[in-house]
Amino acid sequence: MKIAVVAANGRSGSIFVKYALSAGHQVRAGVYQNNTLTSHPNLVVVTCDATNKDDIDKLINDQDAVVSFIGHVKGSPAHVQTDAIKVISEVMSQKRITRFVSLTGTGVRFFGDNISIIDQILNAGIKIVDQARIQDGKDHVELLKKTNLDWTVIRVLKLQNTQPKGFKLTTHGPSKLVVSREEVAKAVLEVLRDHSFIRQTPIISEPKD
Repeated sequence: MKIAVVAANGRSGSIFVKYALSAGHQVRAGVYQNNTLTSHPNLVVVTCDATNKDDIDKLINDQDAVVSFIGHVKGSPAHVQTDAIKVISEVMSQKRITRFVSLTGTGVRFFGDNISIIDQILNAGIKIVDQARIQDGKDHVELLKKTNLDWTVIRVLKLQNTQPKGFKLTTHGPSKLVVSREEVAKAVLEVLRDHSFIRQTPIISEPKD
């Protein structure tokens, strides 16, 4: 599969690139600033501002799927994720590329979600210190709902650089407390491989749930 990756040199994006290459995929990695990715025969690095149509056009051209790891960092605009998805979804539609996957937090909730007490507490804290991050996650999902893309938005609670363990994707959770970035990479590859959770927002959960 030919996969375009937005924000490929971030903490989650770079791990996904490594996993995708190891699985035999061809990766076109969109990098906003300095390239920190290790060279590979199946890797092409493209300088990319995700809100620039020309950059996204170059990045996703002739790809089978697009994956976005855009998230909030210090100094990023309040609607960085939604602003990027507007551009990405428009260019994808023009190029008739339909498969799209992105990542957001469990503060983005829907009817029927099974929210644990710890999830409620942690997201209550985020609402106090960074309400814009949760709202941006919600807005980008609502924007995707208005498109004709085969999108999947994977939700996680607490993302860390820990060793990967077992997990499973569930429609409504509850969320696994600590999610490894490697588990996220595996989850994204899983939904791409299986073409699963189309137009859904699965949660990374404990395997026993």
